[in-house]
Amino acid sequence: MKHRVFLPLVAILALSFPLLAQPTELEDDAAPYLGLGLAEALARFGVPDTVFAVRGAEAWQDDVVFSYASGLSLFWFGDRLWQIRFAAPYAGSIYGLSIGDPADRARSSLGEPYDAPEGELVYRLPYQGYPVRLRLVVKEGRFADAYLYRADF
Repeated sequence: MKHRVFLPLVAILALSFPLLAQPTELEDDAAPYLGLGLAEALARFGVPDTVFAVRGAEAWQDDVVFSYASGLSLFWFGDRLWQIRFAAPYAGSIYGLSIGDPADRARSSLGEPYDAPEGELVYRLPYQGYPVRLRLVVKEGRFADAYLYRADF
């Protein structure tokens, strides 16, 4: 009797394992992930550790965010991934840059920014069938966060 209950449970867990996998690092150029659908993202990134809403200045700017312990966050507009946030403890690189790098490293790696508001560097990235931007948040002279996003959302 015990085996009849245990074996189906093991089978269910084995089939669910890919959804339990957590993303650790993405490719250096993560722009191709922008625009993924929900099912594709869950298959690739697994179930998030937390899900929450971020309020925008306007109602249409509200986002649902999937957050992972690795420092990766996925921002959703409707059923499409439009922005990826990289924050500590994210260990991968983003276009050759890492969280915690000195801010001037961006200029040596990526050139002059498209825009540089206070505490940020914004870069236009190669077109992916849609415009892509990289926004680097600078705190105390180092990168604290990086946002890779579709500029047409």
